[in-house]
Amino acid sequence: MFEDKERWNRRYASQPPSGVPSELLLRHVDRIVGKKVLDIAAGMGRHARFLSKRGYYVDAIEWSDVALDALKKIPHVRAIEADLERGIALDCLYDAILCFNYLNRNLYPAMMSHLEKGGLLLFETFVADDANEGAPGNPDYLLQKNELLHVFCPLNIVEYSEKFVTREDGRRTLLASLAAIRE
Repeated sequence: MFEDKERWNRRYASQPPSGVPSELLLRHVDRIVGKKVLDIAAGMGRHARFLSKRGYYVDAIEWSDVALDALKKIPHVRAIEADLERGIALDCLYDAILCFNYLNRNLYPAMMSHLEKGGLLLFETFVADDANEGAPGNPDYLLQKNELLHVFCPLNIVEYSEKFVTREDGRRTLLASLAAIRE
């Protein structure tokens, strides 16, 4: 999907990277019991940078060349180039798996099976709703209401919400937030 790569390269090159980690990560970072984290669709590295400073080792998966270059500059971060639309091949278990502002339902099984016992899953992305102002237009990239709750019910759900938030650009959108632990 070369067009996707170019689109993301243009977006990341034209926007200053956000340095503010998600509130969901900030609330649950102390639940990460080990040091190995997977950041799916890591973007410019706002979460990888935050975790690196706290002593975590992060495998950051990204498709954009611009984002990969930024990720390679962060200590303790291994930037992995992968077209997530084609899936991912993981070869280890992680103490935490992060997925923010990205949705690919084909990754659900890998996310559950590559989470270490006691590992933390943090997943936050857009939910379909007629009142959305700042969510993707493609319904393939929008959760259904309570979808994450149902998909990840085999895990111990420690937090789940769906609420409207105001994004940095001032637009409101419905966001689902999940924190779950593999027992």
